[in-house]
Amino acid sequence: MRWEEFEALETEREYDGYFCSIKNVVVIVILGSLSDLKSVKKIHEWTITEHVRKFLEKEFNIKRLPCYRWLLNLLAMIKSELLNRGMKNWVNTLVPHLSSKIATEEEGHNKKKNKPFTVAIDRKEIHSTRNMTVLLT
Repeated sequence: MRWEEFEALETEREYDGYFCSIKNVVVIVILGSLSDLKSVKKIHEWTITEHVRKFLEKEFNIKRLPCYRWLLNLLAMIKSELLNRGMKNWVNTLVPHLSSKIATEEEGHNKKKNKPFTVAIDRKEIHSTRNMTVLLT
């Protein structure tokens, strides 16, 4: 899978990388969602199991994992409009034939609703602690 779309995500407030990147947090949440986990809490619990930790290190070079609270804080920092754009680009690189469908859906959504169009992996959205919708799971 291509994860470059999430390399340059900007945050709502200053963030200097600490030991876990925003991209890695997004990757972790997407993988957890694809594994049918229904909440960030469940995703975190899954992430810290030994076999998943080894998998993340081997396949994604994610060597350090955030605690649950820090995972939530990092998700809340992400600028939702940039994450949404990254999600659309990511889906388009994985499934190019969905590109026009996403564009059509977004256009229709924008005409009807007063809130931004979001791309969700499995019909769930993560709501940050701010008043924004972060559109991952």
